[in-house]
Amino acid sequence: IWAIISVEFINPTIQQIVDEGGWPGCERCPRSFSSVFMADITIFQTVVAGDSWGYIAVPVIEKNPATAIIFIGALMTLVFG
Repeated sequence: IWAIISVEFINPTIQQIVDEGGWPGCERCPRSFSSVFMADITIFQTVVAGDSWGYIAVPVIEKNPATAIIFIGALMTLVFG
């Protein structure tokens, strides 16, 4: 469910960051939340594996603080089931 929510609420912020020149060396970043499948992979990579937390999540949260609810919600779902 977090992937579905993130496509609707995080992807616009991702596109805004990309349009402003964010992540110049990252080929995957612009499409990281473009579909439910890609969002699922990104959430797994960020929350479960702990990989790229600062590379994707932090800039998105800085740009749109309300998106922290999604990242923290996904983390709490993982921790507490």
